[in-house]
Amino acid sequence: MLGRIRKLSGYQKHHHVPDGHSDAAQNFVRKAGHLDVKAAADQLYSDIRSLFGYKRREFDYTCEDGFAWIKTPDFDLQIRIDQCLEDAKHFVLTTEIVALHTDAIAADERFHACFTHHCDQLVVEFACPIRVEDKIDALEDIPELTEAMTYEPDGSGFELKLPKLGLRIQVDESKMSFSLLTLRNLGKLLDYSQKAFDILARAEFGLRLR
Repeated sequence: MLGRIRKLSGYQKHHHVPDGHSDAAQNFVRKAGHLDVKAAADQLYSDIRSLFGYKRREFDYTCEDGFAWIKTPDFDLQIRIDQCLEDAKHFVLTTEIVALHTDAIAADERFHACFTHHCDQLVVEFACPIRVEDKIDALEDIPELTEAMTYEPDGSGFELKLPKLGLRIQVDESKMSFSLLTLRNLGKLLDYSQKAFDILARAEFGLRLR
């Protein structure tokens, strides 16, 4: 979620909106936005408890300094607030599922219902940096993908749009991200990303959803 820093719950009349990026500005945003993070985390905690029926002792919940962490038997998530990198006067509130502990949870409709409106991107971080130029070359040898791909002239990154899956894929040396070309739908995002993994295996990406 993107918003104006002056709209954060902890922002006071005597405060000043940062006009640049610095450690101090980042710390200010996290302090001013802590109550907003807590409200989001508390609501998700309630939603998760209602949908999954976890008992109190099955949760691990912490929230401090503009950062919240919720651990459950099936998944872990974090919520954090940061100063927007593109606009110093705005903040970004991010909800991120950082771990799945069971194979079945990615297909669970309760999981989709809980997070569809919070998560619109799947990010895969590579264990080691990849040679992006090699992947571009491999994908250009697949006729049906050639026109779907655009890339940086220096070969530092590329993007694939797969209309049949309604999916956008962005890749650099450290990570690959997937997002839908249509409205948010976590179930579709996970399903279509797995199908995209199968396509990308032809370029030796070797990725799978757990």
